[in-house]
Amino acid sequence: MKVDLESALKTLGLPVGLVAVFAAVLSLFGVSLDVVSRIAASMVGLQLLIGLLIDVLKWAGVVTDGTAGRWSAALNLLGVAGVAVALGISPTFDFGTLDARFVVVAQFAGLLFAYVVQVAGTKSAHGLLVDGLGIRAFSHSG
Repeated sequence: MKVDLESALKTLGLPVGLVAVFAAVLSLFGVSLDVVSRIAASMVGLQLLIGLLIDVLKWAGVVTDGTAGRWSAALNLLGVAGVAVALGISPTFDFGTLDARFVVVAQFAGLLFAYVVQVAGTKSAHGLLVDGLGIRAFSHSG
């Protein structure tokens, strides 16, 4: 999977010329845009975290219908910028180890989010049974 900054910028509504500016700034620091793109595309853990974050924000009502693509493009662009900064600071940075940690964090956060959604769904189902069907015989509180 190749990161296409041009389409990401179009999705964000930013000018495509920003790619040239981004590439020029990277070259000032001795970092290749191609290297940054390849590393960012290989970071599956980061992609999992971004997807999970968007799902959580959708569930919370922050991300509205039809805007998830923009959120994804913006967060992935931040990820690419983060890779570029890390390469500029430390060209030998171990992205594989970082990404493996991102995978573990995404797995745990996904499990936690699934639990929260399950509890909220159970509460909603209970409310439906009590209010919709009038099942109050199981209450011992009066």
